[in-house]
Amino acid sequence: MTKYSRHIAVSTWSLHRVLETAALLDIPAQAAAHGIGRIEICHFHLPSTDAAYLAELKASLADSQIECLTLLIDEGDLTDPSEITRGEHVETIGKWIDVAGEIGAARARVIAGKASPDAGGEALRLSEQNLRVLARRASDRGVRVVTENWFALLDSPAEVIQLLDALDGEVGLLLDFGNWSGERKYDDLSRIAPMAESTHAKGNYDDAGNLQSDDYARCLKICADAGFQGPHSLIFDAAGDEWTEIDKLRDFVLSAP
Repeated sequence: MTKYSRHIAVSTWSLHRVLETAALLDIPAQAAAHGIGRIEICHFHLPSTDAAYLAELKASLADSQIECLTLLIDEGDLTDPSEITRGEHVETIGKWIDVAGEIGAARARVIAGKASPDAGGEALRLSEQNLRVLARRASDRGVRVVTENWFALLDSPAEVIQLLDALDGEVGLLLDFGNWSGERKYDDLSRIAPMAESTHAKGNYDDAGNLQSDDYARCLKICADAGFQGPHSLIFDAAGDEWTEIDKLRDFVLSAP
């Protein structure tokens, strides 16, 4: 795999329309054809978790020399107020982490929690506790757990930093360009960028379908200024041919200072 392609990944989130006609097993070869060396797979895009299918997917990745960077797990709430429900969610997420191990994914992204931060810090405590359990399960399977600046619990850098510091390196950060907005966006991203291991390099588009290039360039510069060396995973979620627009994002990232 070339250095060129390893710096770039693409999420199957960006390929909803492609996956209406193509099988997930086809995506590694398509990514390679577009000069992209890594993919992220949304858990809901897996048509089966049978051992035979997972082995076939792993072989498809290997045949195209594509790395599965991340299994993106959208299920569960580690901060659910019900202890019983919370435990069920931890186990459900844990089973998806097992799947990540089976397909050779380097990482599994787990949502830290959907509760809002509270004055007593209980939501962050629950998130820390359950992420630690999942991180240790993942480690046994050769997978690293990362979380994302997403949902109310991690809607500001203070909570992101507090949570990851408490986890003391057991869980990493996937930084998403598009989950935060408004006047504070760039300052807030700058505060967490030094902790990022990978990104969701999500493009924002105007009503005419044009990439808001100033925003995209500024997010990339924030990462570069923080010394970011990890892969940027391209996120496209707008009108237009998906691979054509992904190619444009790829070229934008690779040409950035």
